[in-house]
Amino acid sequence: MSAPELRAIIVDDEAPAREVLRELLEVHPNVRIVGEADSVANATILCRDLKPNLLFLDVQMEDGEGFDLLPKIDSLPAIIFVTAYDRFAIRAFEVNAVDYLLKPVDPQRLAHTLQRIVRQPQSAAAQIFAEDDRIHLRGDGKQRFTFLAEIGGIEGLENYSIVRFIDGDSITVRRCMAEWEETLPKKMFCRPHRSFIINVDAVQTISRIGKDEVHVKVRGFSTPIQLGRRAAAKFQGSLRQPNLL
Repeated sequence: MSAPELRAIIVDDEAPAREVLRELLEVHPNVRIVGEADSVANATILCRDLKPNLLFLDVQMEDGEGFDLLPKIDSLPAIIFVTAYDRFAIRAFEVNAVDYLLKPVDPQRLAHTLQRIVRQPQSAAAQIFAEDDRIHLRGDGKQRFTFLAEIGGIEGLENYSIVRFIDGDSITVRRCMAEWEETLPKKMFCRPHRSFIINVDAVQTISRIGKDEVHVKVRGFSTPIQLGRRAAAKFQGSLRQPNLL
């Protein structure tokens, strides 16, 4: 079955940037560019008349910000921000953007984002992340927009979870461990124990304690994670650095 058509409008005040994006989208036959706009004002008219289901949106333009366009659209399409500025990322995810792509746009990242848009209407399943994805997290009265590689691991806390970053910071979010396990990339994250998900690339040392227990030191965790025999075997089978054993 062919992928559903994505009717896209590109909004960017720089013609070369629009041209580059058009060329990147040529290899995606299910994406049809129905219009281009070089300003918020022109984009408002196009969105009203053409009713796209996908919007590529720059942040800073001569007559305002891309964010100014959103309240002017009756039914919001899927939004992908494409910009040279990283500092607006959290704000972008607050308006439920599908992704936030930095210029120059990586073709593989673009392809992954388009696949995500196609999957979402067909399934109620949560978003599946790739290893190079970034994620917007909110909790504890703070927010963080981070690469998955910056997460050392996740600790379960009933219906909540504590995301521990390799820099020592942490944030508690309302997301259960089962949802994390379903959405995180399997080769990068392992859930050897019901209460822990570990980034295998953040493991520092593994120490055997007796016959049936190992202690795993993970960047971002103040104390080692203790795993019994069965959990240790599952975890060791997921390692990408067998020399840690």
